[in-house]
Amino acid sequence: MSQFSFPVLENDELLPCLAEMEVSLDASQLAKPSYEVARPVFEQIVIMLTGITREELTQPVFTAMDAFEYPELHDESIAANNFFRQLCKLMSASGVKDFSWRDVFKPDPPRLRRHLSAIINFAKFREEKALAFQELQAQLDQLVANTKMVEEEHAKNSSELRRWHAQLAVQAAEVQQVEAQEAEVTACNTALNKQAAALQAEVRQLKVQTNSLADAASQAKLDLAAAKQDTEALQDQVVQVSQCTWCTHHPTLCVV
Repeated sequence: MSQFSFPVLENDELLPCLAEMEVSLDASQLAKPSYEVARPVFEQIVIMLTGITREELTQPVFTAMDAFEYPELHDESIAANNFFRQLCKLMSASGVKDFSWRDVFKPDPPRLRRHLSAIINFAKFREEKALAFQELQAQLDQLVANTKMVEEEHAKNSSELRRWHAQLAVQAAEVQQVEAQEAEVTACNTALNKQAAALQAEVRQLKVQTNSLADAASQAKLDLAAAKQDTEALQDQVVQVSQCTWCTHHPTLCVV
């Protein structure tokens, strides 16, 4: 596997970056490093970049201590192994794949500069990614908040929709009741219309009969009037005949 590419920094850039990481190191120590210089530097770097406390870093692993017959004889070695394991993980993440105990116990100036440059490059990279992560996290938080709002609005709308469905069901039942009443009224009207039609037929028949009777009455009146005229004419004739009979007996007085 290829190693990460990173620039090897000079003192004017390397030392200020270490100071920002709260790592105490000067140019003379960097030029002539020793275990007493390298160990605290690497320890502080591990604490700063991994989040492990100094107590956790130097504390023995108790599960490993149980494997020894005399664990008290191995307190320092197990704690040192714990520190070196964390340091190797950090160096590997920084792109250094050939880091060893020798780089701590007998540090070489060029290799120490290279290792510190790799760590600073990793720290800068992590900071950039952390900022990007924070931005993404802020966007995610906003999306979560928006999603929550949408879900709440959806729940509200669903509740409102259920209420409308219930109301529509009630209205549908009322409509069915009205339709049943309307059907009943329609049937009643149909029956009444049939009765009215039958009555109208009877009325028309009665009108025909009435007209016939009226015509008969008119004809009877005419006949009666004619009979009356005939009667009056006969009466006149009877009177005249009677008068003529009287004249027979009194011819001198008859004027007929």
